[in-house]
Amino acid sequence: MIKLIVSDLDGTLMQKGHQFRQEDRDALIEAMNQGIIVCFASGRMYPEIRHVMDELELKVHSVSQNGAYVHTLDGKLIQHDTFETGLIKQLAVAALDLPFITVMCSADSYIVTDERHRHIQANLLAPLLVNPHAVEALGSELMCGKITYLGDVNELLKLKQALLSTYGDHIDSYIADVDCLDVMPLHVSKGTGIRALQKHLGIAPEETLCIGDSFNDVSMFRDTPHSFAMAGAHPDVKAKAAYEVRSVAEAVAWALNPTEAKAQAANE
Repeated sequence: MIKLIVSDLDGTLMQKGHQFRQEDRDALIEAMNQGIIVCFASGRMYPEIRHVMDELELKVHSVSQNGAYVHTLDGKLIQHDTFETGLIKQLAVAALDLPFITVMCSADSYIVTDERHRHIQANLLAPLLVNPHAVEALGSELMCGKITYLGDVNELLKLKQALLSTYGDHIDSYIADVDCLDVMPLHVSKGTGIRALQKHLGIAPEETLCIGDSFNDVSMFRDTPHSFAMAGAHPDVKAKAAYEVRSVAEAVAWALNPTEAKAQAANE
């Protein structure tokens, strides 16, 4: 029996332009009405997830910044992690001479050091601050649980390998979107965030269903036998999930009636 549904946001529950399918919202409401707990897990920060909750008029648990922060539905912070000062300062300047935008992520805002990068605000649901002295502030008045590099995905993959070669004993790294590389403190992931929430709620992995579409969702897939990848996901992501679906609503239908859903899938 499924007791917890965990959904990624971008590319899964939230479509381009920050749009949502009514059928997905209706399905989550039906699940909640039947006593199933819902959680949103995202690379986005907690205020952005709260924005989504307000948009959908749903009150749910959250795993934000790829597991750096875990909040209950009433806003209680039950887990958080940030970079050690020396490490985050090195990561903040690691791509200065490369064609990327480096974004430092505090608990509630994004920070860049160059006014020319202000245009990325269009895809954000939390404030973007321009602070030329942000690197100097890291570890004191500025604490970060995630650092993001934006650019061409092929070049980001090269950067990922370079960062892992240098800092691999201290970081985890994920391609979170087609132009986005997220770097986290070691052992911080959506999977660790979900485990913290499961422990808090007293819910087992086999009582959990998770849905996602990107590489930062794979850590969730590893921790539950009921993992669903979106049909449009990268083949390597889909290979890590137990099932493939076209919508959140389809995965929720499986949670509500797994026997019927399996039979329908077999006939398609």
